[in-house]
Amino acid sequence: MFKSQNGSTPHNINILPDELLINIFQYLSIESILECEKVCSRWKKLSRDLSLWRNLVFVYSGKPGQTEIGEKNLEILDTHRECIRCLKLQYVYSYSEIKSIIDQCPNIISLELVMCRIGKEFEQDITKWPDLRKINLKNSLVLMNNVEVLVPYDNFKYLNYLSLSDFGLPVETRDSLLRCNYLTHIFIEKVKDLTLDYVKKLIANKMKILVALHIYGGDAVDDECLQMLTNCNSLKDLAIIRCENLTDAGLIKLTNLQKIEHIQIWNNTVFTEENLKRTLSSPNLIKVESLSLSRIGNISPVIVDVISEHYKNLKFLALYQCPKITNTDYEKQLKSKFRNIDVVLY
Repeated sequence: MFKSQNGSTPHNINILPDELLINIFQYLSIESILECEKVCSRWKKLSRDLSLWRNLVFVYSGKPGQTEIGEKNLEILDTHRECIRCLKLQYVYSYSEIKSIIDQCPNIISLELVMCRIGKEFEQDITKWPDLRKINLKNSLVLMNNVEVLVPYDNFKYLNYLSLSDFGLPVETRDSLLRCNYLTHIFIEKVKDLTLDYVKKLIANKMKILVALHIYGGDAVDDECLQMLTNCNSLKDLAIIRCENLTDAGLIKLTNLQKIEHIQIWNNTVFTEENLKRTLSSPNLIKVESLSLSRIGNISPVIVDVISEHYKNLKFLALYQCPKITNTDYEKQLKSKFRNIDVVLY
């Protein structure tokens, strides 16, 4: 029972329509929803509505010390396998164990295997869920060396989020990404053998919808790539791990990213201090929430002062192994300038 705003008339929450109750349940954790099931038959039915479970991530961890939690979650899996839409497994090193879990979930739209060991048969197993929106294989490994896992990603017509380890994107399946019409978040920074031509095709293909792009870089990224990225009007998250081939002409193009919120630009000794200052003073960039400029040779106290003065939304800053900052007298001053955010120097 609850009271109306004037405190006079009591009401029963069950007078609310199903749609509104489900909307309320969406703010609850899985554990709380399981408790709601016990209230009455109506709540039990509503608590198992698939739309309610769309954003609930069921996590199973094989990490030592988390056995009790893992066993409890397996019990939930056994009774709610039809409900689970988003499944995340981590630290599971036996693919037979992974398979025994994922095979129980017929309605998955998000599959994450993080820090796991994946077998060759995964490429066939994953086809059971053609409606996958999210595939995350971050930091996972293939059980056998020299074995390619060939996943044709265009089989998943609604796929919008893809995160891969150093496997999962061999030459044979790369073009399948170009046929994923809704793929907005691409995290392939572990894939080191992409070609410059392929990266340009990928950017051009996703130009109208791209929201996040993490790539390794190296020989596969040049100044023209950054020019192309300025035409990605929805881009919010950009990471290029190796930027040795980029020059000041490419760096300055970052100032045209109007919606950017997260930037990682690593490994460059060519960018001049003057152009770094000019770029990082851009009104578009000073709104970012996280900024990583690790191993950039000419990041100097002058540049850090620009960041300290203008980046009011900043929550994370990485200046890892910047030679003009780390192990210098300025380092202590830097830490005092950013008291309320995370700063990584080593």
